[in-house]
Amino acid sequence: MRGECRIAHWSVMVLLACAGAGCVVIKTADQPRERTPLLRVFAAPVPAKRQGAGLQTFIENARSYASLPRFAHQPDFRIVPVRDRRRRNSFFWIMDGKQKVGVLNLAFGEIEMLRFFPPAAGARVDYDMPTEYHWSTLRGARLTLVPQGTWSNRGTMEWNTDDGGGTLHLRYTEAFQGNTRMTHAFTLRFDPVLGYVLDCDFEMQQDSPARFEYANLLPGHVADSRDASKRYQKCIWTRRDGAVCFMYQNPLSMLHTAGAAWADMPDGGFLGFVAERDMNPFVEILQSTPGTAMITCSVWYDQHFIGLPPRKQAADGRYHIAAAYRLLSLPLPVAKELEDAARTMLPAGRNDGSIGFRQGIVNDFETPVPAGTLYNGCIWGQGHGASLDRSIGHSGTHSIRIRGGAEAQPVHGGTPIHVASSKRYRLSAWVRTRGVTGPGAHLRIREVFFNWNDVRRTRQSDFLTGDTDWTRLEITFTPIAGDPFALPGLVVDGGGDAWFDDLELVEVPR
Repeated sequence: MRGECRIAHWSVMVLLACAGAGCVVIKTADQPRERTPLLRVFAAPVPAKRQGAGLQTFIENARSYASLPRFAHQPDFRIVPVRDRRRRNSFFWIMDGKQKVGVLNLAFGEIEMLRFFPPAAGARVDYDMPTEYHWSTLRGARLTLVPQGTWSNRGTMEWNTDDGGGTLHLRYTEAFQGNTRMTHAFTLRFDPVLGYVLDCDFEMQQDSPARFEYANLLPGHVADSRDASKRYQKCIWTRRDGAVCFMYQNPLSMLHTAGAAWADMPDGGFLGFVAERDMNPFVEILQSTPGTAMITCSVWYDQHFIGLPPRKQAADGRYHIAAAYRLLSLPLPVAKELEDAARTMLPAGRNDGSIGFRQGIVNDFETPVPAGTLYNGCIWGQGHGASLDRSIGHSGTHSIRIRGGAEAQPVHGGTPIHVASSKRYRLSAWVRTRGVTGPGAHLRIREVFFNWNDVRRTRQSDFLTGDTDWTRLEITFTPIAGDPFALPGLVVDGGGDAWFDDLELVEVPR
């Protein structure tokens, strides 16, 4: 855990500017809401620009828009700590009446929207905290509440509701070294067509100019390595010239690698994921100063919203970054229309011979990862101990060659390998060795959470030494609780060389 925020309720002490009087009034919790009408004005500043920009225009011009249902719903938002004693100070349910609609995660500074519409009348949908809360256990769409890299245990998180619980407000403030400081404010409301919408405002004053990641969008299962459960296989965004583009999820197709024209977003631009029945999350940039650039994570496929470095000092002698944006979900018919309209493909780039690995199939390494298409797997990257040998193979003529004293694991890019604690798995490969000394060549499987250094358990196959013809090695295992990631390793512990081919990680009967 990276520390805890101090969380305060705005109704305990709210500062309100007196209109035209230049003074400050303190409103406290013992004063009823109906006697403090200024509270609603202060807590819910929803300017006209909140009606949206380019994405809203597309929605309203979509053929399906007129037939979309309109929902008459009055939210009753509140924040409730989770019951788990270990997490009561770090995780909070965002409730709409008796329904859980989101998770406020103060352990990592994130908000996860579990759903964008309340359940059907009379229905009750419950959510439990997973054994391990991490990126593979996301069920909804996660937006960073505290921008990446800023967590210092010095910031303050505040929350409040107004309009009878009809809107929920969150505000995070933090002061850094010198005069650098930031404020991030969020308002959760309900739209009759789009459902729950999160309006966001970010502002930062810097002592020296630097780019800053003010938001990050990650929907659950976008980086799932299992074909049956992977979601959001297309990312759609607005290019700098206004063109609507798409790219398939592929570790070789990263938005930022195509240059500024593809990665810099105009005001009114948007980025999101399609197309699924229940949720199609999008972030729409209403305004950003000096501008926003996008970076795609090559492993998780989350999207980093980067405020570009300010060029000029403001009158206060500091450099300012500001952004107004919103998180929403497109109804499926509109999402499909947007998908059809996104005709400009991200440049496929070159086929650089990257060695791929996919879960659930035999990987014979005869064909490198195809660029510009959907590829639901990871990469054994060059420079990570692996090289592609095009002259030796168990089936075919290709294999992965590991030199003595080296190891390879698929951390170079692509989806992390998901395994479920309720399943049983087998990692296997055919291995050939020449002159291997020491402990020998072998397979390894590590079960990890959060990052590759968070290793919870390691298993190894038999070891091969000397000169051996193709020999099958395998590891059979049941994952630990919490649905970890499986990190395979191809290892030569000692001298010599080993070739690995027909590698597979598959489910097997328990």
